[in-house]
Amino acid sequence: MRRKVSMMEQLWSNVQNGERRIIRVMVLASVILVVMQLSVARDPLQFYISVASKVESPPLDLTSLAAGKSTKLWQLTLKSIPAASIRVLQNGKEIGTLTKGEQKVLAQRGQIQLDGTGLSQIIRVQIIKNDGGLKEPHQTQVIVLPGSVQTFQVSP
Repeated sequence: MRRKVSMMEQLWSNVQNGERRIIRVMVLASVILVVMQLSVARDPLQFYISVASKVESPPLDLTSLAAGKSTKLWQLTLKSIPAASIRVLQNGKEIGTLTKGEQKVLAQRGQIQLDGTGLSQIIRVQIIKNDGGLKEPHQTQVIVLPGSVQTFQVSP
């Protein structure tokens, strides 16, 4: 014989079933969140861009390969507006970051790359001060970073 289920028991059973479903949805959402974060950390586009930038401008310093020549360094003061995590690279090596907005860097003759990949907004980087004797970059020069890598020359 089948026992008659009271209204309270039926309500309690519905609450427990609802709790189980909510827990399953939360576990599924957590798993999806972890997978999404892992895919952002290993973004194939970022990997491709970094490899392509190394191919386009290989980190060869021919002036330092000449016997007995030392490289002269100039001090540049860069300011990002607004402050953002922009890497400053020269010859494939990071020479500074603009996370605090303003940074002094020591640069040698050649190209400097400002890496703004992954930024959601357009950032302007201004050369506030350059060491005397430099033709490029000139003081108050502004480089616009639309979420990509931009280069400028350092030449005496």
